Amino acid sequence: MNQVPMKVLLISPPFTMYAGIKGHGGLSAPLNLGYLTSYVMARSDLFDVSILDAEALELTYEKVIEHIRKEHPSLVGITSTTPSFGVIMALCSRIHQACPGLPIVLGGSHVTALPEDALKIDGVKYVVIGEGEETFLELLMAVRNGGALSSIKGLAFKDKDGVPHVNLRRDLIEDLDSIPMPARDRMPFHLYFSPPTKSLGMGKVVTMLTSRGCPFSCHYCISSVMWGKGSIRYRSAKSVLAEMEFCIREYGAAEFNFHDDLFIADKKRLKEICDGIRANNWKIGWICMARVDFMDEERAEWMKLAGCRKIAFGIESGSETILKGMNKRLDPAKIQRAFTICRKYGIKTGASFMIGYLDETEGTIKETIALMKKLSPDTVSIFQASPYPGTQFYIEAGKRGYLRKDARWEDYALVTNSRSVLDLPNMPSDRIRYWVKLAYRQFYLRPGYILSQLAGIKSFEDVKNMFLGAKILFNVSRNH
Repeated sequence: MNQVPMKVLLISPPFTMYAGIKGHGGLSAPLNLGYLTSYVMARSDLFDVSILDAEALELTYEKVIEHIRKEHPSLVGITSTTPSFGVIMALCSRIHQACPGLPIVLGGSHVTALPEDALKIDGVKYVVIGEGEETFLELLMAVRNGGALSSIKGLAFKDKDGVPHVNLRRDLIEDLDSIPMPARDRMPFHLYFSPPTKSLGMGKVVTMLTSRGCPFSCHYCISSVMWGKGSIRYRSAKSVLAEMEFCIREYGAAEFNFHDDLFIADKKRLKEICDGIRANNWKIGWICMARVDFMDEERAEWMKLAGCRKIAFGIESGSETILKGMNKRLDPAKIQRAFTICRKYGIKTGASFMIGYLDETEGTIKETIALMKKLSPDTVSIFQASPYPGTQFYIEAGKRGYLRKDARWEDYALVTNSRSVLDLPNMPSDRIRYWVKLAYRQFYLRPGYILSQLAGIKSFEDVKNMFLGAKILFNVSRNH
């Protein structure tokens, strides 16, 4: 006799409605929830896992509660980031009030860094630490069958007396090919789109992850908290191409946005992926993130022929002093070279910078603005430096007493109109915000830049992206 599957509901919380900047651009599928869903359901028929993307569906807290009451899940899981954590605490409290016996499990980068704090929230009974697939499946089996929680690696939990326990961390999954592709069929796929800085205007976009982690250990990066310092694992080119083919066939994908920290690092794998795209004659475009250290002419040629339209580079600062403090390990001589190579092969560039890192001064900020103007990428993203819990940046900022006492979790968002969460000795929080806004205006409002963008318009999609980009620029650069 078949057992009735246990209902599990995974939620992506409604951040923008309650804490984010409206119209900041872009809406990505919660691939982490998609991977949890596909992994559990591929390995057991004892669970029926569904996804509620409350962010994409623009659901209020009340609508989320309404959905829970309608579906009657036996367990609710919520993904967490630092900026969304205030919203998550409020949502958990409301779920607990409405459904007192319903256990809540949290996962993601924020609770991985602060599991015991997460367990203090009303209704939160479990926390999945780090890579979630194996831990989550074992937790579900224990909840269903009454198994011991203390033996589940990568789990934090409250016992029957409310006492928190944090188990040993779990080893990472060696073979990423063993994880099924994310369950996109359980998400509102039609609602996802790229921000103007990452839109190619070619059609339906699909986000993908083809690796986990990064071989570098930049002090500000959350990757080391989730996946371990200096750790990177790759899916095979065969696995990547199979997922791309599936998305083209099933969803009509015309654009791919690779969210890997370092998509191009493994040169042999990159060539296999590029060769596979060409062999299949897919009429697609794609964008990825990279470090300038890995950019060479050979890679650029393969990527251009395979449909790469844009590469986003993390530069972060124009100051060697700040880069050294970040442990960025970036050779300044290679920065200009990477952008020159991309221009030669007709690949657009994006560059991200952060302002307000430890030891920042107005002088180092001016160096950063000068570098972004010199490089003149097609788009820039300028963020307030946010020390996410678990990072070396957060630890050092706390030791020095720089963390703003009245900061809310939503103030940690990279795209925000809030003051920085840091008060530096020579750079108070409101001054950091001022410089971010000024940097945006000084880059994007240059006559030469505006003329070059107008000259590059080739389609209605280009006009639309420019309009949306201008709207976002207004939102993030205007004074308050």
